[in-house]
Amino acid sequence: MWKQIEEVLAEELVAGRYPPGSKLPTEPELMARFFVGRHTIRQTMARLEARGLVRIEQGRGTFVHDEIVHYRISERTRFSQNLLDQKRDPTYRVVSACEIVPPDTVRDALKLASGEMVTQIDVDSFANDVIIAVSDVYFPTARFPNVASIYTELNSTTKTYQRYGIQDYIRLSTRISSRPPTEDEARRLFQPVSRPLLITRKTDVDPDGLPISYSETCWCADRVELTVGQSDSRAPVPGDPKRE
Repeated sequence: MWKQIEEVLAEELVAGRYPPGSKLPTEPELMARFFVGRHTIRQTMARLEARGLVRIEQGRGTFVHDEIVHYRISERTRFSQNLLDQKRDPTYRVVSACEIVPPDTVRDALKLASGEMVTQIDVDSFANDVIIAVSDVYFPTARFPNVASIYTELNSTTKTYQRYGIQDYIRLSTRISSRPPTEDEARRLFQPVSRPLLITRKTDVDPDGLPISYSETCWCADRVELTVGQSDSRAPVPGDPKRE
């Protein structure tokens, strides 16, 4: 029975009965339509998800797959511009913020002396109100006092830098990996714990080559494709006198 229901719904999805990004009828509605039990509907939805036709978000429901976000990584990566270029609305939501003694990885990336503090900001990132990533962003507290409030107010990394007099910046490095999500990450991203995440760890520097932030971001692999682009030839490379 579930195979028959799968084919019926697949035909409707391909025909455009449900627009990309829209929510499918609820389990009870589908059970009533096809006169079957909950287990049959869940098996059907799992098959449709495996075919890439829908995505199941825990606690929210089942949604028609829309176009994936193509996120380009380069020296001048800008989250907002990346999404605006694809006609998507970019937004941030600050979940929490605190001043901490940085872990060794963060201290080394920001080239901080022992004992220097950082402000850690926990952020959710959205494209058209759909969450696509969760991040921990670290700023040197001495250089960016009260940065959590300003970041929350401006809802933009670039505008936050500008508030502190930094008009331009480049990405010094990006490392990409993957791993399973924690239960909290899966909950925040509305995805199963069995589905892997894409992980990026990046460092931004100012025009003088001084690190200004470090972040670790967990991307929902079902909604985002990371593309590594060529360096912008106009962008200065710290330490390279021919391009400064």
